[in-house]
Amino acid sequence: MSFKQTFTEFFPPQPTITEKDLPPLSGKTYLVTGGAAGVGKELCRMLYSAGARVFVVGRSLANIQHAIKDIVEGHGQPADDKSAPTVGRMTPVVLDLADLPSIKPAIDGIKRDAIKIDTAFLNAGVMSPPSGSKTKQGYELQWGTNVVGHFLLQRLLLPLLLTSAQENGEARVVWASSDSIKWSPKPDGIFWDNINDMKKSPMALYAQSKAAVIILATETSRRYGEDGIVTASLNPGHLKTELQRHVNSHLLSLINATLLYEARYGALTELFAGFSHSLSKESNGKYFIPWGREGKIVKHVRKGLDNGSGNRLWELLVKETEEYM
Repeated sequence: MSFKQTFTEFFPPQPTITEKDLPPLSGKTYLVTGGAAGVGKELCRMLYSAGARVFVVGRSLANIQHAIKDIVEGHGQPADDKSAPTVGRMTPVVLDLADLPSIKPAIDGIKRDAIKIDTAFLNAGVMSPPSGSKTKQGYELQWGTNVVGHFLLQRLLLPLLLTSAQENGEARVVWASSDSIKWSPKPDGIFWDNINDMKKSPMALYAQSKAAVIILATETSRRYGEDGIVTASLNPGHLKTELQRHVNSHLLSLINATLLYEARYGALTELFAGFSHSLSKESNGKYFIPWGREGKIVKHVRKGLDNGSGNRLWELLVKETEEYM
């Protein structure tokens, strides 16, 4: 990862794709984790405005409903009016990525309501929670949420994604990573000796989780590319979202004032990964940077991928999630 790339991730050029460039999405179905706030909410707004069916995934039904109401009424449509032809439809999906047994019942509900998912945006994440924070199953919170929960979710969504790929030639999975991967452990991004080591700094563990996201996106493309599953990982950008809620408030105020952008821009990075023609079955598994440009994966993570870190992590997570399938 070059200094030039790092600099442009802090100061990106103008977006090349915005919501105005979306084709009509009537008949298309999308899923967005973390869809009730921040980048996820802005992405849901864009997809809904283009006519898509959107499954809005979050932990709190009240928060999801509040976000849906805000999006719908912001579009000039009463919240209880389902008849407007120019917009789509949003459906709340309640699950907790930090509580693995909650995921399958929620996805089973989607399967009763939809026959396909055209793109899954795995957008939700946790960053630098209080030291020692764990999931319900005892994982370090960032690893359990950003990695294990999303991996299980992707496994459960695979039949819906494959249906879309068979119908349309491809389906996409977009994994939200971070440029913090440069601080992930060497030699390949993962603390293999103790992934859940609570003695490590929260930021080191966050970087590990975001390196794992890139590893899993790349491995998904390797395993399912021939079936039409196209994947991307990305740094959405340096953004003003709830992701920083655990960071020191004085530091956050300084960063907010100088280096952070509105959440909409992060949604544009995800939009690029979801719709750009630069990603395809023939150019699968790419990594994107703000606000929609191909980037280079940091050297040690990329080298780990060449040496089989994807298969190693995949097989580990298959074993750990099997009982929740």
